[in-house]
Amino acid sequence: MDGTTATLIGTSIGTIGGLAGGLFTAFLGNRQARVQIQVEERRRRDDLRREACNAFANAAHQYRMHWWQLNRTLDRGAADQELFDSSAALWTEVTAAHSRTAIAGPTSVAEAADLLLAQLHAMDDAGTEWFFTVNTGSQHSVDVLRDNLLATRRAVRVGAFASVVRRELNNDESSYADIGAQPQATGGVRSPREHPLTSPDTA
Repeated sequence: MDGTTATLIGTSIGTIGGLAGGLFTAFLGNRQARVQIQVEERRRRDDLRREACNAFANAAHQYRMHWWQLNRTLDRGAADQELFDSSAALWTEVTAAHSRTAIAGPTSVAEAADLLLAQLHAMDDAGTEWFFTVNTGSQHSVDVLRDNLLATRRAVRVGAFASVVRRELNNDESSYADIGAQPQATGGVRSPREHPLTSPDTA
């Protein structure tokens, strides 16, 4: 093998090695880019899920507070039609927020959202029945209807939903409204209190 041939072989080997190294570097770069894209996509997905869950939890709390206000007026034997009518707009917000949460997932959060929506619906049914009874001037079963609304309102567990969200989405920064236990002078109705939720048993 003469010197020219050796030089050509050495050059070829060097070129091939350089190409291989470049291809390997490009492969690693592409792989890292794909991983980064996947990380960003998961982050955006989880952020959307958290936003949807926060909106639903807050809407649920506001709706429960709304029925607390209606509870106070009904306890006095008054049927506030304007206040009752405004519940329709709030219910629209609740159902829209629930839909976003159910679509965003994951399944465990969607199931918890379904349960919370069912609790809100039961409260709405009980309150609506009491409202129309008072509105027509009837005194039939008023005490039973009052107890039904109180029981269903207490059964609305925003905190239980929040616990599922925190567990599934690591949503430690979220804050949910809570209804506290400050008794009022009107029939023992309890007033709302808001603070970051720390226990599923508090709401």
